[in-house]
Amino acid sequence: MIQRLKSLVELPGQILLGWRLFLDPRVPSLSKAVAIGAILLLLSPLDILDWIPVVGGAGSIALVGVVLRSFINAAPEDVREEHMASLGLR
Repeated sequence: MIQRLKSLVELPGQILLGWRLFLDPRVPSLSKAVAIGAILLLLSPLDILDWIPVVGGAGSIALVGVVLRSFINAAPEDVREEHMASLGLR
């Protein structure tokens, strides 16, 4: 429970970090393409995840977190650290 609250508090900073990394040309294009694909899946009017019985709406929220964390982790470490330092994150 506490970990979920911590993740929720950190979410705005993680979103900003993800956006800055997305705009950085040093981050691989494949990582950016996967992130865009996941976002399009979430925005799709077909609600593909709602067809999965256990996943449903909570799956969409979880997918945002997983995609964001994966995208940030896929960025080169030096680029990630540079942006985190400029944003004052850890």
